[in-house]
Amino acid sequence: MLFMKSNLQKILNILFRFIFGGVFIFSGFVKAVDPLGTAYKVEEYMSVFGFQWLLDSAMWLPLVVSVVLCVVEFMLGVTMFCHLYKKPSRIVAACFMIFFTITTLIDALTNNVSDCGCFGDAVKLTNWQTFWKNIVLDVLLVGIFVVDSKRATVRRVPSLIISLTMLVAITAFSIRNVVYEPIIDFRPWKVGNKMAPTISEQKPPLVYVTYKNTATGEEKEFSTDELMKAYQEDASFAEKWAYVDGKNRTVGNNSVNADGFSLTAIEGTEDEALELLGNEDQDLYMLAVWNMQTTNDKGMKKVTTYLQEAYDSGANVIVVTASNPKDWYDFMEKYNLGNYAFYSCDDKAIKAMIRSNPGIVHTSKGVVVEKFSFRDLK
Repeated sequence: MLFMKSNLQKILNILFRFIFGGVFIFSGFVKAVDPLGTAYKVEEYMSVFGFQWLLDSAMWLPLVVSVVLCVVEFMLGVTMFCHLYKKPSRIVAACFMIFFTITTLIDALTNNVSDCGCFGDAVKLTNWQTFWKNIVLDVLLVGIFVVDSKRATVRRVPSLIISLTMLVAITAFSIRNVVYEPIIDFRPWKVGNKMAPTISEQKPPLVYVTYKNTATGEEKEFSTDELMKAYQEDASFAEKWAYVDGKNRTVGNNSVNADGFSLTAIEGTEDEALELLGNEDQDLYMLAVWNMQTTNDKGMKKVTTYLQEAYDSGANVIVVTASNPKDWYDFMEKYNLGNYAFYSCDDKAIKAMIRSNPGIVHTSKGVVVEKFSFRDLK
C-alpha cells in the first residue's frame, strides 16, 4: 500500500509539474515572440492602476518589465518542468501566482483592461477566462507542494548548464524581437494574410428591413431585393405587412480585417482604407510612423531611400501616423516626404500592424506582401 501511494505521488508530481511548467513555457515564449506587444499591455495596466506618473518619467520601463516578465515566466516553466532548483523556483512561482491571481481578479471585476495579454496575440482570453486559468494553475501549484518528491531528478552541474542555456536563449530571443519585427507573427497583418477585398471584389452593403404581418403579428426580415420581389408578386403585400420602424440593419461585406484600422486624409472625413488596400493597379507601401516625435531619425533616412525606389517603380506610397496633423508638415519637410499622402490612423491599430517606428508594410491587391523594421534596411 505504501509503495502504491509513493508511486501515485510521483505520477501526480510529474503530471502537475509538466502541466504547470508547460503553460509557463508557452506563455513566456509567446510573450518573448513579441515583447513590444507585451510592453504596450504593461503600459495599459500601469495607466489603469494609477502609475501614469511613472510612465511619464520612465518611458523605457514597460519594455524592460516586458522582457523581464518574458524571461522569468519562461524560466519558471523550465525549472518546474525539468525539476530544477526545486525550492526557490516554487517559492517564486507561488509569489508570481498570488500577484497575478489578484491582478486578474480585479481586472475581471472592473474590466478596465479588455485583454490581459497573458498569451500575447497567440491566444486571446477574456478577463474571466484568464482569472479561472490562474485558479487552475494555483490548484496545480498547491498540488506540487503537497505531493512533492524528496529530491530533484537532475544533478547540480546539468541543472546549471540547462538553466544558463535556456536563460541566454530566451533573453537573446526576446531582445532580437525587440530590435526587429517579431520572428513569428500572430497578428492580423501577417505576411500572406488578405486584409481587404480588391475593388472588383467589393460589393454594396446589404440592407435588411423588418415588416410585421397585420393579421398574425409575425415579424419577418427582408433584404432590399426580397422586399421588391414581395411587392411585385403580391399586390396586397402593403395591406398584409406593415413596416416596423427602428429594426433596420445593414450588413457590410467590405471591411479591413484588422480592428480599428482606418485611413483618413489630413482634411478628409472619409475612411479610404478599402480603396487604398483594394487597389488592383498599384502596390501599396505604407510608412508606419505611429509617433513622429519618437521616431528613429537614422531609421527614417533609411526608409525614405527605400520608399523613393518604390515610388519611382510606380507604387503608391503613403504615410500612416497617429500623430497630430499639426506635426505632419514639419515631419514631411524634414524627411522630404512631399510626394506622399499622409493619413491618420489610431495608434493601437498602427502598433498592431507593425511594431517598428518607423516601419514599412507592403501590400498588393489587399494581401500583405512584406513588412519590416527600418533596421532591416542597409
